[in-house]
Amino acid sequence: MEIKLTRENFTVQRVLLDTVSEQSVELDYVLPDYCPEIFKVLSCRIYPSAAKKTQNGSKLSYELTALVRVVYASESGEISAVEQVLSYDRSADLGYPAKQPAIYIEPETCSKSCRVVNKRRIDVRGVISVRLRVMCDEPKQAVTMAAGGGIQLRKTLVTYPSKRVFITKRVTVIDEVEIIETKPPVGVVLRADAAVTSAEKKILSGKLLTKGEAAVNVIYIPEGGGEIERISFDLPFSQVSDVEGLDERFDVYVDATVCSCAIRPVPKSEPAKIECELGVEISCLALKFESANLADDVFSTEYAAEAELCECAIECVPTTVNEAHKAKATLTYSEGEIRNVLFACAEPAGAAAVIKKSNGKSAISGKAVVTVFAKNESGKPVCLEAEAAFEHELDDPACDCPGSDIRISVGSTAYNLVSSNAIEVTVDLKLRGYICEAKPKSFIGDIRLDETKPVERDRDCSLKLYYAERGEKPWEIAKRCRASLSAIIEENDIDGEAVESGCMLLIPIE
Repeated sequence: MEIKLTRENFTVQRVLLDTVSEQSVELDYVLPDYCPEIFKVLSCRIYPSAAKKTQNGSKLSYELTALVRVVYASESGEISAVEQVLSYDRSADLGYPAKQPAIYIEPETCSKSCRVVNKRRIDVRGVISVRLRVMCDEPKQAVTMAAGGGIQLRKTLVTYPSKRVFITKRVTVIDEVEIIETKPPVGVVLRADAAVTSAEKKILSGKLLTKGEAAVNVIYIPEGGGEIERISFDLPFSQVSDVEGLDERFDVYVDATVCSCAIRPVPKSEPAKIECELGVEISCLALKFESANLADDVFSTEYAAEAELCECAIECVPTTVNEAHKAKATLTYSEGEIRNVLFACAEPAGAAAVIKKSNGKSAISGKAVVTVFAKNESGKPVCLEAEAAFEHELDDPACDCPGSDIRISVGSTAYNLVSSNAIEVTVDLKLRGYICEAKPKSFIGDIRLDETKPVERDRDCSLKLYYAERGEKPWEIAKRCRASLSAIIEENDIDGEAVESGCMLLIPIE
């Protein structure tokens, strides 16, 4: 028996790689002659970042960089800092030559230490944990129509992604910024932070235009010494990306994250200037959704039918996340009393947050590293660090979100000296990105009839009587009686997905 099947194409996400690896960091650093000698290390931080991602067949290569910054005090109490950038070439085998896969590389410093070898030499050791997630489109097919062999289909209206595009671009912005007259010139940079405050998108015939702004904060020692100063300014960025086939029919989700921020004083400039080199990674997920009635159950009025089921998770339209959260941490100085606070700052402990279920809802969890520089009762500089863990509950009900991407950035930081040796720090966090829920579904990919097993039917009558109970569905009745679904609905004027009250139905027998 020849049957004719019509199928619909759709895509699901296939996870090619989801792994965590480690990269050791080793730095033997000798201070330049112009730096003061080391008496005490105040802070050692390692800032990892991934760049230069390339794919060749089933092999993925990328560069992992680590900015090592050490802040220390001289014997006289003068604060200074040195930094060095290390790079490592890394690769991974995807096992499959995917086309335009979605690549997420999330490095995080999980340990670090700094040992003073002598007054002009330090030895830094650390470990960077790198989570690598790679996903690609996997084509699927589901039956939408069938003709011949008395085939009956139950269909479900499903909205699914028919096409997906994921791209990442790294933008480098280099600009000279004048220092306002009320601030002294920059000598030694103790800290340079930046966070994206706005990101907008526009689609123009196969091109994606992204533009935004990043807020930069610089904490420094003035040229020639003096008290710690802070300056802030905004830097705009933009990027034009060619995306084949992209148009207004796509749902586009764009996010931008600062992955590096380098500040250098401009020598002999009048007025005083600094050069800011900002690295911004722009990620874009574009999805085109379509809807179709896909078959999820089948039977035949003539023969035994066998269905080949396709079980998969269908992505829903992503939900944009743009939330604010306040995280708090209390830092305690155990070696005496705090005379005054020089500055407080914070940074995400890893760029990506975790989506989890909490009290029947979805929640974003993560942590921020809080740092406070202060002076003790003797006037000596001290540095305190602590982690501020947080959990931010969302309004949406709990869901499975394998394709979600939430980024954490730090806004303002405020502190309060709650006792002679304790400081409470409040951090304003920004949580941006999208949640992409996936719901498990089963569809019919193929149908086969067994002509050796015909359906036994009473050919002597053209109608049967069937008593339907309240809530019984026409599909269940048709499948039980091996009758045409459309004929039952038409003969009995059934309107709706279920019988509203117990009644007698006429079942046409073909």
